[in-house]
Amino acid sequence: MTDFQTGLLISVIGLLTTFLALLIFIGVMVLLQKLFPVKAERTEETATVIETKTAEVVEKTESKEEEIAAALAAVAYLRAQRAGQLGASLQSGPGPYRTLKMIKRS
Repeated sequence: MTDFQTGLLISVIGLLTTFLALLIFIGVMVLLQKLFPVKAERTEETATVIETKTAEVVEKTESKEEEIAAALAAVAYLRAQRAGQLGASLQSGPGPYRTLKMIKRS
């Protein structure tokens, strides 16, 4: 057998294996749907009525300047922390694995 024929045979076996696994998976899904059918939707007659209570929304008339300033400060702090870590790995130099690999080459 030539290399081309061997490669073609391996490709066909791989495709058949893939589609066979897919068919088995679909069969399991169909079997589970047969074993556990979808429940019928409730009609209006059998549905229970849930009472809802209205809640009063009380708005504060105070300005929320302090809360907005705190949120902006938190965002600025988190961005500064993230920006500080961006080049940290580049400045620290190669890690121990890479250094060990360079020593073995020499």
